[in-house]
Amino acid sequence: MDNGPRGRRRRFGYFGPVRSPQVPEQHYIERHPEPERTPIQNKPDLANPQKGSPLYDGRIPPEIRNSIFQFALTEDITTPYEVDKGYTRPGYKGKKKVNTALLQTCRQVYLETYHLPAANKEHVFWHPPESGPHGRFYQDRHGWEREKEMFTRRMMSWQLELVKEIHLFTQEFWLEQSFSRFCDENFMRGIEKIKITIRRCDWWWNERNHPLAINPYSGTADTAQMIRAIIASKDEGNETPIQWNMEGWGGAFAKLPSLKEVEIELETSEDKVDELVAIVEWAKGWKFPLKNGKVLSTAGVEAKGVQMWQSPMCFWSDICPYCWGYRQCIGADPPNEKCEERMRLHDLSLGPVCSVYSLRWKPVDDVAKEREEH
Repeated sequence: MDNGPRGRRRRFGYFGPVRSPQVPEQHYIERHPEPERTPIQNKPDLANPQKGSPLYDGRIPPEIRNSIFQFALTEDITTPYEVDKGYTRPGYKGKKKVNTALLQTCRQVYLETYHLPAANKEHVFWHPPESGPHGRFYQDRHGWEREKEMFTRRMMSWQLELVKEIHLFTQEFWLEQSFSRFCDENFMRGIEKIKITIRRCDWWWNERNHPLAINPYSGTADTAQMIRAIIASKDEGNETPIQWNMEGWGGAFAKLPSLKEVEIELETSEDKVDELVAIVEWAKGWKFPLKNGKVLSTAGVEAKGVQMWQSPMCFWSDICPYCWGYRQCIGADPPNEKCEERMRLHDLSLGPVCSVYSLRWKPVDDVAKEREEH
């Protein structure tokens, strides 16, 4: 792994390195919200039973009515994203919004549906901010200004209590340097599921085509250190378990008292699939430490199948993985078939085919710790 300053990092979908300030300026200013008004659902006013409506006159069963409400309050795309952007991908083709007009029809409908917008919306965030669609509004590459804005300024406390899942698209530098502090935030205390996605362009120095590396034990993506950890995990005679750095990102899950599931998606292009498969096989044995004698384990948790998709142009590295040419492939006789395919895709404004591997962890008793105590 390159040992250069960690502040140097490219902007997503644009391969020039970017130097962030040594002491990031705080652009987010937390405002003290006005005292919250009593929510409608907590007021003693009685609702009109709406017996004149086909939703409430007995013709439609309650479970069907609930399904209608669920469908009406599901996220829909309102503004499509540009195609050649690093955040445009399967499932994320545009800005999504929950249309809440239904809640304004009458009190009876509101009382049955007020919880659905916050619960149904996917609370997804990109780090650093320029790697996502809202980057132009947030300047601190190491912070989490958008989460603060969403959870401390836009939502009332009863709405925040309904948020149980959060999805983070994150480059490795943010995962290593900021995720642990992020988990200290009060709005994370009620989170039951965290999903972390590392995309093709999120790995350290992917623009230079460096080997993939990740290590939750140390919290740093050092290739040599990761290889030693993988070898140690396969050594059945090794009785000394790898120690967790509780200040690193792998130890940060222990800070979340409500956590019930962690999902990690790892993505790479076809030229590095073998590297990623080795990491995924190792990751199946990760047991993230929690409190109260628990660990997060993949044991008994079904993994999703491998997803493959054609990525946009910005997913290419500057260095060709087949001939190591910079920007342009080096001519050879006979021609390199993979280089030819890469250039063909370039001409079509397409990126590499990417594979996404997903693993899930859930809390179980720490058997190793119990064995030590006995």
